[in-house]
Amino acid sequence: MKVLEVCQEFPNRYYPQLGTFIKQSIDSIANQGVDVTVISPKPFVLPFSSFPYHNFFKLPRIEHTEKYDLHYPRYIYAVPKKYFYPITGISYSLFVSKYAVKNIKPIPALIHAHFSYPDGYGMMKLAKRWNIPLVISALGTIERKVAYEGSYTSKQIIEAMSFADRILSVSEDLKLHIVNLGIDKNKVHVVPNGVDIGKFKPAGKAHARSILNLPQDKNIVLFVGALRKIKGVDYLIEAAHSFVDKDTYLFMVGRDDGLKKNLEKRAYELKIANYIKFTGPVNHEDIPLWISASDILVLPSLSEGRPNVILEALACEVPVVATDVGGIPELMVDGETGYLVPPKSPDELSRKINKLLDDKNRREKMGKFGRKCIIQRGLTWEAHAKTTVDIYQELLTKS
Repeated sequence: MKVLEVCQEFPNRYYPQLGTFIKQSIDSIANQGVDVTVISPKPFVLPFSSFPYHNFFKLPRIEHTEKYDLHYPRYIYAVPKKYFYPITGISYSLFVSKYAVKNIKPIPALIHAHFSYPDGYGMMKLAKRWNIPLVISALGTIERKVAYEGSYTSKQIIEAMSFADRILSVSEDLKLHIVNLGIDKNKVHVVPNGVDIGKFKPAGKAHARSILNLPQDKNIVLFVGALRKIKGVDYLIEAAHSFVDKDTYLFMVGRDDGLKKNLEKRAYELKIANYIKFTGPVNHEDIPLWISASDILVLPSLSEGRPNVILEALACEVPVVATDVGGIPELMVDGETGYLVPPKSPDELSRKINKLLDDKNRREKMGKFGRKCIIQRGLTWEAHAKTTVDIYQELLTKS
């Protein structure tokens, strides 16, 4: 079975933090014996450091990896996104389809787009031309938020999901949002992401902190993710006023999507800047160490699909304090693997964090139960891949 896997947000040598969970998904599918080719379209960019993502210019058109060939066709990404995002999908469809027709041979049996927009929308034209099934992964914010805005982009997202032969939703909650958009519920399948329990496992707090050069005598609360509004990081800074001090640090690990300066400013206003550390992006290979080094993982998101960082924390036996949104409640057992809190509620966020900081035995008990739950429920990448490949085969049998 030859499958074309398509995702613009795929890690590369210059931006290894992009879409790491997408790579894990595709790798696990390839491990099931599927003949995979990957297309990761990249915007045309100017090769000057003052421009965002300027290193895309250096990427070759194709790389040969151990598991699959990886293509980087270019397309026009229209900015500012606020006004021109619909043009991005149209450009994606035109440029990437043209590249694929010329360079992807033989024609694959199926296309799997790993975001509904622009990947799913951009692949409709190609799936029609090749007369093959299109599978779209639905991961969260696009389908839960953007698709409901009533914009032209919303219409493009709904058009793509209506056209797709199958939609793979990461959670039951997200499936409900998709069906509410008028999408046929019979073609929406829940396929949770997984976690590599061999990689994400307790590494020993002292050992992990020693390798990362982190203080041994402090409590560490950890946030992992991009610094963007949807992640609720501004509410986390407000909450930090009530839990950081000379004995407790907040580490914020992830790329800056334009909020860092404002977050730092607010931390200075609250007089807690000395206890909050912005690391920027780190290698995904180091994330298990960062999680193992921490006492608590916090995720204050306003909207989520089924965030892998929660699975990764639980697999490392670290309790989680997260907002009760999207598919997060499907991953956690409130009061047993951590705590769920309402979104946009810094007071409740800090209260639950302090409750865990004050009780080491509770943290350890929750952490151990979290890993046990992950294993018992089979939330692994292998299980994710087997379910996905079964859907591929069912589609191709019908075809």
